[in-house]
Amino acid sequence: MVLNRKYFRFGNFRLYPTESLLMHDGTPVSLAPKAFDILLYLVQNSGHLVKRDELMQAVWPDSFVEETNLTVNISFLRKLLGGAAEDGQSCIATVPRKGYRFQAEVEECNDAGELEPNANGTGSMNHGERDVTSPAAPDGSLVGPAATPGAALPSAPQSAQSPTASGVPSISAGSRSSLIRIAFATVFVLGLVGIVSFLWSWMKAKPAVVSASNRSIAILPFRPLAAGPQDEYLGLGMADALITRLGSVHRIVIRPVSVVRKYADVDDPLAAGRQLAVDSVLEGSIQRSGNRTRVTVRLLRVSDGELLWGSEFDENITDMFAVEDSISQKVASALMPNLSGDEQRRLSRPFTASSDAYQLYMRGRFFWNKRTADGARRSLEYFQQAIQADPNYALAYAGLADSYTLAGSYGYSILPPKEAMPKAEEAAQKALVLDDTLAEAHTSLAYLKFTYDWDWNAAEQEFERAIALNPGYDNAHHWYSHLLMARGRQDESMAEARRALELSPSDTVMNEHLGWTYLMMRDYDNAIKSCRKALDMDPNFLLAHRVLGLAYLYKGQHGDAIAEFQSGVQLSHDDPVAEAYLARAYATWGQKDKAVAIVNRQQQLAAQRYIPPVEIAAVYGSLGDSDHAFQWLNRAVEDRASGLVYLKVDRAYDSLRGDPRFAQLLQQTHLN
Repeated sequence: MVLNRKYFRFGNFRLYPTESLLMHDGTPVSLAPKAFDILLYLVQNSGHLVKRDELMQAVWPDSFVEETNLTVNISFLRKLLGGAAEDGQSCIATVPRKGYRFQAEVEECNDAGELEPNANGTGSMNHGERDVTSPAAPDGSLVGPAATPGAALPSAPQSAQSPTASGVPSISAGSRSSLIRIAFATVFVLGLVGIVSFLWSWMKAKPAVVSASNRSIAILPFRPLAAGPQDEYLGLGMADALITRLGSVHRIVIRPVSVVRKYADVDDPLAAGRQLAVDSVLEGSIQRSGNRTRVTVRLLRVSDGELLWGSEFDENITDMFAVEDSISQKVASALMPNLSGDEQRRLSRPFTASSDAYQLYMRGRFFWNKRTADGARRSLEYFQQAIQADPNYALAYAGLADSYTLAGSYGYSILPPKEAMPKAEEAAQKALVLDDTLAEAHTSLAYLKFTYDWDWNAAEQEFERAIALNPGYDNAHHWYSHLLMARGRQDESMAEARRALELSPSDTVMNEHLGWTYLMMRDYDNAIKSCRKALDMDPNFLLAHRVLGLAYLYKGQHGDAIAEFQSGVQLSHDDPVAEAYLARAYATWGQKDKAVAIVNRQQQLAAQRYIPPVEIAAVYGSLGDSDHAFQWLNRAVEDRASGLVYLKVDRAYDSLRGDPRFAQLLQQTHLN
């Protein structure tokens, strides 16, 4: 039969609107009704932005369905169509926060004069027919791969039947035998097709599983929807809680909060996943109304945007623990089948039964992750309140330890180390009494024993314990690398630095730390290379400017060094530590007047606020004034300043090493 139908052609596909038919290279493709409607609407508006609301209204008129239905079908269509666009890219492009655009070149055609496809397996499929090989979408519509057309069943050859004089065909014995064989063959083929169809349907109904090599994941901060200022912590808090839970499954590599927090307002989760160098990404939204919280979540494969799992929760605030349990279990199952009983127990263990304590803890983590002086102060308050709400909340004590450590660090100078660090250690110890399996608490305790107690062996044991509990915890490898370098074990330090970077390749801190490791090993060219990479990621990253400046300084590129240190002063808003590095560059380059002016100003400030004495000592060392340098180093010993741990390896102290007073410093810090 000669046809006269209009259709749309793109790539190797033909889309027949009146027949509800999609053809690929002449073969019909099985499409669920809603998936077909979505594709048709996008094709009819090819090249133009189709807003989500507009598409939802066109496909589900006068009906309320969740946006997840649209997302699932779009994901399926992308996979089905592949790279049919002219440049090999996906036909359907996402316009962040707005909608979609069909970007393949579409040609409107008419097949007048062409023959209708015959009936032996290439006929059209009814649009409304349920395809048993396709799993159901959340709204009951069908999505799934195209049904593979079965081969035509064998038919009896014409010569097997010959009309008799009476007009009734007579069947010979040979023909009868052939028909019996054909019947058996037909039954066998039908049975085989049925078994394959059943197995395919059963397999597709199971949760999607990522291959063994695809077990790295980034959990992006959830987008707060219409949240007030008091709820700003919700998005990052939920991500942090899930990262903590999933971090207990050692076979999953998960990006830490310090890496993902900058993606709080990301428009394209797949682009974020590519930047974070992960195989899958979890993104979602969170909204609170009264005592209820709605959470929508999607697990996407980064390589092709495939939806591995998605769901929505609408729970009471007190049931948020159950939401975390469900999300972490489903994500772990999608990334890795056959979870052991121990892994399942770790995923679902309750950290607290108090909803109030949980909310306060999430607020504390939110402000701690800001890594600002004000954020550190507020995190201290919230963690203390969380502990008051639940005195047995181990994670809250671990958070309190981290906050005190941050408050006592020289970059913030909120509290003197002798006041902050003992409180941090006490909190870390309490966390471990309550839960000895927390890798984060072991790491915090190890860092304190390393930088404050100078108990090298105990610190190393705690780092090793943390890594055994969670081999994927990048910060444990990062800080352990620092300890190994301080002890002069350079090759081991570099191995840990590389492991930390491998776990978080897009983290500016880990790239900068690799540069610092090269700097301590006096490989300045590689130090420069690593720091430049970090600054490509974040041009305003102060520590990378600092390490880069030191590498230039030690190579004799004084002008470049001064430029980097001046950038550090500007970025830190004239922080005394940043000025001390600039003073060292001035002193080394012969501009001693400028260096002396800076160090005099810092000594005056030290009478009013905490200024790390090791930084002032390093300036005097650069000026060749060893007496004043040792005076400030002795003060640093009294303060138990963390910078002293690098006495054995830091080039800043090279001019002082021959002095007998330096050997005494090594003895006091247990480095001899």
